[in-house]
Amino acid sequence: MTDFSPPLEALLSPDADPVAAGWQLRELAESAIDRGSELLTELAAQSDSIATADPAVVGAILRVIHHVTLAAGGEIGKDLDLASIAKVESALPDTVPNRHLLLQLMAMLRTDESLRLLVDRLIESPPKQWIEAGQVLSPLMQHDDWSVTAVYPKLLDALQHPSLASPLLDLANYLFRKGRIDQHPATGRSDMVNTLLGEVTNRLASFEENPHFFGDDVATVQDRLGEAVALAVSLCDTAGQLGEESSIAKLYQTVELKHRRVQCEAAGALARLGAVIGRERLLKLASEPAARLRAIHYADELQFGDSVDEEFRSEEATAEAEMALWLTQPQQMGVPPTGIEVVDRRRMLWPSFQDPIDVFLVRFEYSFGDQIYSNVGITGPVAFSLSADVADLPVDDIYSIYAGWHADHPEIFAVPRDQLNEAQVRAMRSFQDHLDRSDYESLEPLLLGVFLDEKAGVFSALREEKPCIVITDGLETMDQPVSGRSRPLEAGDMFNLYKGRKMLRTFN
Repeated sequence: MTDFSPPLEALLSPDADPVAAGWQLRELAESAIDRGSELLTELAAQSDSIATADPAVVGAILRVIHHVTLAAGGEIGKDLDLASIAKVESALPDTVPNRHLLLQLMAMLRTDESLRLLVDRLIESPPKQWIEAGQVLSPLMQHDDWSVTAVYPKLLDALQHPSLASPLLDLANYLFRKGRIDQHPATGRSDMVNTLLGEVTNRLASFEENPHFFGDDVATVQDRLGEAVALAVSLCDTAGQLGEESSIAKLYQTVELKHRRVQCEAAGALARLGAVIGRERLLKLASEPAARLRAIHYADELQFGDSVDEEFRSEEATAEAEMALWLTQPQQMGVPPTGIEVVDRRRMLWPSFQDPIDVFLVRFEYSFGDQIYSNVGITGPVAFSLSADVADLPVDDIYSIYAGWHADHPEIFAVPRDQLNEAQVRAMRSFQDHLDRSDYESLEPLLLGVFLDEKAGVFSALREEKPCIVITDGLETMDQPVSGRSRPLEAGDMFNLYKGRKMLRTFN
């Protein structure tokens, strides 16, 4: 028995209290720091209890093991026991989340034994989501000290599983492109690749004709669309790498899809196979921000990059492309903007960077019939756009709010009002008293921001009978109106603006 035995017994009990399980899991995570292998071994010893335990609790335990193992750093696998991973994994009911985290630990071991077992488990019981499958295989793209023959060609037997098809092809393409192998693992399987490409192309074409083809709720549509797009991209890349002319007919169909990423990958594959339409389409796609970076990359790789118009290689054009590409991600807007342009650029010192960098503010717009959605995002240090509408802020403040958002430091954080301790409550009262004397009314505390050795309070308030959100540190006070705005700044945004102003003033 280890000191993990009692807490695991309590958590795995069929009668475990869900409320108590929350704080028990937090205590378990704290006590397991640098001891992930011990916790895994104890969970394996109690694996008979997993089937009757709360699936959500078991999934949370798996996340704790995964987190503390990765957080320990060093070479993953020195202490992990493959037999324990296998025993726990085989005991998991289908309802338990985070099974893929155990499979990723199996991949991280990178021994022939662990990889062969991983391949068997993936073929027999694949992850439910393609993103989870990608996470499982990601360690094999990050290291080159593992045997390819332990994985391929057997892993290609998992092409039948939609969640695995794209990640396993991506890994195969990566290995071939980087020269790890002389022959592509899918060599001799062009017919299968072409069949799958035709099927996924037809599915995407059906979706373009009928947006309800993938489902009626947003989450389902996004999941299925994301999986289909990922598979189409991987299949196009595979067809191009295999170099079989038999793929050209299917790629001709795929390149006519509206989805820019898929169209770009199909054009790249066609160009690689010598089809003129591939070259022509890539040069055309270079003019479209959402496809520009990928199109230029393929044009350069295939030795006709000098045909790309130089205006599409400018720093402004690249900034627009980075913003558009970020916006088209499934977890963001999912489609390219209808309009995009750089509205300002500056070279400055920026949080987390030692030397000055070029920072771009990029305005984008989506037209939805009678409605227009627009905002200003940032590229350079990172491509990102806040949910709150910042377009009406002064340019200096737009830079500031993004600098504040991007800052990452253990002594810069915010505390919501329902988590304030007594000292923090007193600090908020002093800020509220200050605002009371400054003509703000109906003050409601929202959060306390800590910026190194300074503190600031954020409140909702009325000023001149108009609703606003205000932040003060007792010396500097700033507010922003919230009425009449569909996406006003929230408490966290105000703290970002506050700390961003301070940092940019200090840095620059």
